[in-house]
Amino acid sequence: MNPLLGPQSPSAPYQSTTDSINTHQITGANLIDPNNTVYGIVTDNNAVMVAAKYTWDPFKFFVGYEYIWQNNPKNALGVGASDQGGYNMSGVEDNNLDSEKLVQIWWTGVKYTYRSKTDFTFAWYQQRQNDFRQPPACSPTAGFRSSCAGTLNEASLYVDHHFTKRFDAFVGFAYSYVSGGLAIAIPHGPGVPYFSKNNLAPTVGGRFIF
Repeated sequence: MNPLLGPQSPSAPYQSTTDSINTHQITGANLIDPNNTVYGIVTDNNAVMVAAKYTWDPFKFFVGYEYIWQNNPKNALGVGASDQGGYNMSGVEDNNLDSEKLVQIWWTGVKYTYRSKTDFTFAWYQQRQNDFRQPPACSPTAGFRSSCAGTLNEASLYVDHHFTKRFDAFVGFAYSYVSGGLAIAIPHGPGVPYFSKNNLAPTVGGRFIF
């Protein structure tokens, strides 16, 4: 996409210089006012998912798998197309993928209920993606982009205690480790390589059901 500098929008400071529906060059004033618009990367997405749950009191076991494949759209969208939430797109990329993007997600977990009042839940997730843009060279020395292959692993432990039928309190944490292209957009501290990042997220709270 050839960028054209223009007024700021919440998502991107430019619009495409080509109308992606009729491929006509956009000249002069912006096709639409970019304020309060979104910038869109358009793909055709297909997915399949399988999941299962098995109960063996006091345990419950969970497992699942999802496979997602994305391609450039067969029916391209143009500048000014509507998006979710009632927004219009002031910039559109219809040819963002140099090759098919493949995403795989696995997850599994187990819940243990102690004396019908306290639930202990452990879960593990993994997400993987392939290289889907050229050049395919992705490494710590060559550099990583969000289009490079990457992996996310996350484990979580969660404890939920029911004091009464309506009130419960919970505490837990999730630890994640990402590498490659999936690590690009995740903030990290000093000394942490940009191509691999980890994060620890604790949580605590209470809940009252009316």
